[in-house]
Amino acid sequence: MAYEKLLNEIYAAVSLEYLWPEYRPRFVKSESPDWINEGMDFGLEVSQALLPDDGRTESLIERYLGCRKEELPQTVFDRYGERLHFYNDRFWAILPDEQREQDYLYKAKYRFDRKLEKLNKNYRRCGQNGLYLFLHPKKAGDVDVEALFSYMKERQTQTEIGFDWVFLNCIKVIYVCDFNKDDLNEILLPENAELFLAAEAERLRQDPKWDIKSELNGFA
Repeated sequence: MAYEKLLNEIYAAVSLEYLWPEYRPRFVKSESPDWINEGMDFGLEVSQALLPDDGRTESLIERYLGCRKEELPQTVFDRYGERLHFYNDRFWAILPDEQREQDYLYKAKYRFDRKLEKLNKNYRRCGQNGLYLFLHPKKAGDVDVEALFSYMKERQTQTEIGFDWVFLNCIKVIYVCDFNKDDLNEILLPENAELFLAAEAERLRQDPKWDIKSELNGFA
């Protein structure tokens, strides 16, 4: 499911706060990367495994998120139809195209390469640098995570700086790539955890403080 950027960023931070054993308080909102954790000297960038073709969908979400059904132009319904997802009668997300075969591995590699390039060019570098990727598979087995881990490891030998951690969100499981220890682990989401994390992220996203650009917001 393709969500709006800030909601994705909040969900990523919340999921690590509750599920990642290495987590220490606290994440503070930033830009490039999206979160800074001073206590861990850790920066976290959040992204979706999307291709440039998906940019139109992402832009549409950014533009109309939170609008009522009647506020969306007919062209949006013509293009996306039943893929439009509404929450409390407001536009919230776009569901994946079930009729279109998805190459999740290719998308993940593409997005990782773009973020690795930016880490080496214009991101704030911390003692530890992390990337959180939403892969949006139908099921965890749709992604060859070990092949992706090997690819990312090899790519980072070609750059000055690499990510210490990459988190691969596959809905029911979050794969944790620890490149310092050359280790690949998984966090299985407990029963109802997905619903809880989504509800918590949505609750935090609705807080008007996110619209105060001068304020950096954090999690306790």
